[in-house]
Amino acid sequence: MPLYDFECRVCGRVFEAMAGMEEGNAVCACGGTAKRLVSVGCGYRADASWLPSVTAVVEKDSPKPHVRAFLADPSRANYRRWMAGEGLRPQESGEGRRAPAPRPEIVREVLDRFAARRAAS
Repeated sequence: MPLYDFECRVCGRVFEAMAGMEEGNAVCACGGTAKRLVSVGCGYRADASWLPSVTAVVEKDSPKPHVRAFLADPSRANYRRWMAGEGLRPQESGEGRRAPAPRPEIVREVLDRFAARRAAS
């Protein structure tokens, strides 16, 4: 059964739920009716490329509720809850490994050469 995004008409919450292809509505946690959103993506949880890498690092025997919920239903919403519960945040675009700090002796040599060129002119 495909995984779809829904938006609640009552509270405005956006969530994922498995539903048949003909089903256009779902029930929100608040009890309201949610309409299915048009979205682009894999559509099936089994095809989620990020799932094996995340579930590999989750503590399988942890009693924490956010961990249990994610392992029971590894959706994007539960992934966000798991990250928040573990004190993690997703990496922002443009964020990555920083360049190593320059070695002090190289910095000193560059500054000395700059000062020598400036004094000569």
